[in-house]
Amino acid sequence: MYGHPATQLLRLWEKFDVKAIMLNAFQLSKSKKLMNMLESGKTLREVMGIPDEVEIWLDSGGYQALRRGIVLDPDNVVKWYNTIKPDYCVALDSPVAPNDKNARKKVERNVSVAKYMAERVECSLLPVYHPVSPELLERYVEGYSEVGERVAVGGLIPRILTVKNASRKEGWEFLKLMRSVEGRWLHALGLGSALLIPKLSALGYQSADTQTWRHKAAYGKIMLPGRGERHITDREVNFGRKKIEDHELVEALSIARALGFTWEELRNDFKKRAIFNAYVLHLVSASAGGVQH
Repeated sequence: MYGHPATQLLRLWEKFDVKAIMLNAFQLSKSKKLMNMLESGKTLREVMGIPDEVEIWLDSGGYQALRRGIVLDPDNVVKWYNTIKPDYCVALDSPVAPNDKNARKKVERNVSVAKYMAERVECSLLPVYHPVSPELLERYVEGYSEVGERVAVGGLIPRILTVKNASRKEGWEFLKLMRSVEGRWLHALGLGSALLIPKLSALGYQSADTQTWRHKAAYGKIMLPGRGERHITDREVNFGRKKIEDHELVEALSIARALGFTWEELRNDFKKRAIFNAYVLHLVSASAGGVQH
């Protein structure tokens, strides 16, 4: 599903079928105007123009808050969730790093917080698993057994996207293990990129989220199905130095025309590049068996 910054929602559903979007409760809570409107009875769908058929998912924003030195309180997150009223919401969790000496304490806290929130939120809550030892995974499975109809796997972005093959392999092994121990709907937090969607589909995951479609567009890049990303603007290329080649233009132009965009518009307009990239994710997901992204 498509992750969005709280104040920069792009109306992707006007261009193609969108099943779900992911927003950040911590970011949304910072808008007093928005929260006042929601507390007065308006819905997020009304305020942001989100159609009924598009699911609204909320992440707590705990990671973003931690980067600012803020530790979120579960009661505040519950209040945000019940004010914003999403369809699905992700439990507030404490990241568990590899070889974390406090792993057991964090796992127990994650289980406790998920249970606490599940009894108080009005949305369908997803508890979050992290890559841990077999013993602690067993504790997660036991603790989360009656929490939610869907579950999420988090904390894998550093491993899956690392340049170290061993760490990447461990990450994929944990994703595979999770599918074997969890029979519920399985969501991969942050892993819904064009390159990872087919792999997640093959493992049996039902959904994943990402903001890569926006991030790549901001750097002047477009995505191509099965080909990765390509620079198409005149801005300086600092990483991912692959420029689009002539033989790739045919495919890119075909996708652009389907969206009603010209090549010059793609080159010069961040929003159109972002929509283009989101549509490519849509195409990749459909061909990979429908992993909801």
